[in-house]
Amino acid sequence: MGLYDKLKDVAKIAQKADNIDLYRQLIDLSSQALDLQDEINKLKEENEALKKNKDLDEKIIRHSQPYITLSDDKKDIKYCAICWGNEQKLIQMKGPMDANSKYYCQKCHNNCRED
Repeated sequence: MGLYDKLKDVAKIAQKADNIDLYRQLIDLSSQALDLQDEINKLKEENEALKKNKDLDEKIIRHSQPYITLSDDKKDIKYCAICWGNEQKLIQMKGPMDANSKYYCQKCHNNCRED
């Protein structure tokens, strides 16, 4: 039985005892408990996102050109180092079309050649 369920049970008892002041306080407490639970859930989600970014950051290989790769990526996909630095988002770079072509990021328009 969760906190909210327990508060509901206590509120029913207070209502039956005809103690309106206690009943109102329990309703306020229930509302605060729900707000706290929402905040806890939000913080858990943020914590999980930070852990994922930290794990990902440990896999990043930086290159002399402004792109990054991941150490466990067998395909050697190039991601934009600018987007990662600014937003911690892996944006896959496009290209090259031929040997003289550049890689480029469609989001921030970063472009570079392979090391």
